[in-house]
Amino acid sequence: MPEPLIELAERMFIGPVWPASILVCLLVVYTLMALVGLIDFGFDVPDVDLDPGLDLDVPDLDVGLDLPDGAHVDLDFLHGLGATSVRLTNFSRIPVVLWGGIFAVVFWSLSYGLWHNYDAERYDPTWLTSLLLSIRNFVIATAITKGVTQPMLRWFVDPPSYDHRNLMGATCEICTTEATPKFGQAKFRTNASPLLLNVRTDGSHIAKGTEVRIIGFDKEKRIYKVTQLQSENQS
Repeated sequence: MPEPLIELAERMFIGPVWPASILVCLLVVYTLMALVGLIDFGFDVPDVDLDPGLDLDVPDLDVGLDLPDGAHVDLDFLHGLGATSVRLTNFSRIPVVLWGGIFAVVFWSLSYGLWHNYDAERYDPTWLTSLLLSIRNFVIATAITKGVTQPMLRWFVDPPSYDHRNLMGATCEICTTEATPKFGQAKFRTNASPLLLNVRTDGSHIAKGTEVRIIGFDKEKRIYKVTQLQSENQS
């Protein structure tokens, strides 16, 4: 192997540059295979249970602390937080191949540049140090990718067709373990992906899968107030 290639490989596969270089190599292999027609460019949005046109807020940090079923509520909270985090990075809003390609290039450039121009003079390329530096680079690269892809949203995301004004009086389904006056999320069915709404009940605890009616909206917190639908045999 020519000496320049050996030197390049040594600079690419060292310390925190390792994971970024592997990711770029996988991207190059995927691109080459797609170009020769062996696989398809998957220009599809990942199957994330969110509507791309709805501004979704991170659930309140004080939810579920006084509930006996606290463990389950914590899982629901983490699910909502994770879904929101994915959306905030634009990962679920533009084609995954496009987002992944931009991220891979930014992640590798950042890892390579920081290591050879800054980190190598201060740290040894041990496993722990490389892991911590890789996490740092991953977070920075995600933020940069978010900024780069933000202007692209107008090409892939339809403008919102639902807001609190036309959701009032509509019905939706509780999708967390339960909904209470302090915590809850519900799905509002649309012709496309369902909207994921932050909801609070009018006083009762409502179980998962129950149909509820939207009766109010808090503009500051962007939280919908819901009430359980009465059954037919109730007056």
